[in-house]
Order: sequence, then structure tokens, then C-alpha cells
Amino acid sequence: MKIRLALGALALAALTACGGGSGPAPAPIAAPPTNDTSRLIVFGDSLSDGGAYSRGNSLILQLNAGVPAAAANLVGKFTDSPGAIWNEVLATRLGVTIAPERFEVGAASPVVATNALNTGTQATNYAQGGARVAKVPGVGCSPNPAGACTAQAAVPVSTQIDRALAKGSFQATDLVVVWAGANDVFFNATAAGNEITAEGTRLGRPLTTAETTALIQNKYGPEMVQAGLDTLAQVRRLEAAGAKRIVVMTIPNAAQTPFGVAGGASTQGLLTALAGAYNDTIRREFSAPSSTVMLFDAGALSSAWYTNPASAGFVNVQAPICNVPASLGSSSSFCFITGATPSASNPFLRLLPAGVTPDNSLFADGVHPSRKAHGLFANALYDALKAKSWVK
Repeated sequence: MKIRLALGALALAALTACGGGSGPAPAPIAAPPTNDTSRLIVFGDSLSDGGAYSRGNSLILQLNAGVPAAAANLVGKFTDSPGAIWNEVLATRLGVTIAPERFEVGAASPVVATNALNTGTQATNYAQGGARVAKVPGVGCSPNPAGACTAQAAVPVSTQIDRALAKGSFQATDLVVVWAGANDVFFNATAAGNEITAEGTRLGRPLTTAETTALIQNKYGPEMVQAGLDTLAQVRRLEAAGAKRIVVMTIPNAAQTPFGVAGGASTQGLLTALAGAYNDTIRREFSAPSSTVMLFDAGALSSAWYTNPASAGFVNVQAPICNVPASLGSSSSFCFITGATPSASNPFLRLLPAGVTPDNSLFADGVHPSRKAHGLFANALYDALKAKSWVK
């Protein structure tokens, strides 16, 4: 996605002022009901997806790329698989297990997979790549001119919560995490770019900086504010269903990714503005101390790694580890790295410069974190939970 804008630095305050309110008063501060954890329950998008599409991805690699099943079955997470993503690392530290829902390939609406990997009944990770907070379609459904998805459609977090609640209420020993909003950024960035292009064609000239800024501030900034308020609404649903420990996470700034950098300054300006509008909204809504909700600023953490890589042990924050072909969406969900160099059995490892390895790189693909970054997210969140006395 390359969006030709001349936005410069948009005023994020102007975006976040477009909508929202203080929301319900936070719950009185009290000691947590327990620091025991029996279940880690996760709602979100590809940043948390533990393999929702692994069944389909494996079949695609086997049938279309001739990859042996043993290797193809390693794929499905949006990182340099095989290995653990952040919620799996956190689950291990908490002494619990976490399993993703998995779905059949090609279903317009997710259908639990009827195969050996079926974890529908015991799943506690409901995250799906492409999911938005409360709206459809998600990112990656490839809608036709009529708007119908032609590829698998990710359900939003609101529906993920429906699926969890169909199994019953939450318990005091559950730790619930919501990490969403990134796909609302990508969806609205694409829509904004398309509208700016169409309007320029209609006028017979490029839009001015003032015109593009006004469009973003008046239309797409409020969309991201609404996504933040939708997150608030979903958290209130979780509280009403008995959740006593809920973590809400800010999103990374996609401008600080290989994808964002490749788009140029105008694309980076747009992505920064949209992510900022969402993050500012949920920071405003969840920053007050609460007995049931904790805000974890994953966006600020990832930005700190990007701007000061050495502080987190990163050498490479520019080149993705995975080199998945465009025919597979350039997505690390098809990436399996089992050695140090590219080979027939390890085809998607990018040939990295001397001194650069998957273990010191920030990104698996154009936007998704490496396994190292996932581990750092998990450890930082665990430390924050301990500081709040929510976990042992």
C-alpha cells in the first residue's frame, strides 16, 4: 500500500478531539481478587494470532508450493515460525496453556477446522489475523465489487468475545487481554488513500496538503477514535461477564515498520496519525487506575525498540527476516525458518547481512514482530502484571 499524500506531521490532538468522551467512571481501586491464573484468554488480530489459519496455510504450501507436510505444518503464526508468540510465552510464565481457535481454509465466515488441529472447544486464544475491533470487513478478505469477501473473513473482536461468552462467563482467575486496532489503521489508511486518489481524479489535480489534512481529520481520524471507543465497549462487556483482570494494549505505529518506511513520508504521516488517534483514545479511557483494567503501552514499547534498537538487543529494525513471495501475500504466516541459511527446506529466510540474525531482528515481515520481539512483549507485560500484583 502506497498512499501518495503530503501530510507531514498531522496534529493528533485534532484527530482525537473529533469524538469520544470520558466514558463510564473507572471502578473503585481495590486489591485484585486473586493473583492465581487458571486461564489466559486473548482477543485480537495477527499480533496475537496463534494459528487460526494454520490448517489452510499448510494446505496451500503443500498443494501449491510442493512443501512437505512436516515443514508446512510449522506455519500459521504471523512471525518467524516455528516458535512461541507473546501470549504463548506469557502463558508459560504463568504456568497455564493457551490454544488458538483454528478454521477451515476458504470459509467466508470462520468454521472450526475438522482436523487433528481442532482446538475449538478448549481454545482460549480467539485472535485472528485481519480482525478489526468491531467492524467488518477485516483486512485481507479481498472484497469483490459488491463488497463480499472472496478470501477468508476475520471476525472482529466483538464476535470473538461472543464466541468466548458462548462457553460461559469469566472467572476471577482468568487473565484477559485485548490487543486490537492495528487493522482499523490499515483499513482506514487504504480507504483514505483511495478517496484522495479518486478526489484528485475528479478535480483533475492533486489535493493540497490542507485538503488531505482536512479529510483525514474530519473523516478517518474519527473512525480511529470510534475504534478506540469500540474497544472500551468490548472491555465493558468483559467486565459485565465477570472478568476481573483485563489488559488493554496500545498498538505499534505501523509507520515504524519496513512496510511504513517503504511507503514514504506521506504514508508514514498517515499511519502515525491514525495509530495516534486510536492510542490516544484508549489511553484517555483506560489510564485511570482501576481494579479490573490495566493499560499496557505496547505501542510506546515498540517505538522505543525501533528508535533505540540496542537497548533491547536488536541489530536490525529494517530488513524483515522472512522473504515470503507476493503470491502468498508476503506474509510471515507462511514463514518457517528452521536453519541459519536459505535452502530448499527453509525457503523463506531472507539472506541477511553479516551479523544480522533472526535473533537480533525486530520484524518477521513488513509489519509483524519477530519471535524475539514477541518474547520481549511477553516479558514486559509479565513484569507489569507483577507490579500491579495481578500475577504471582
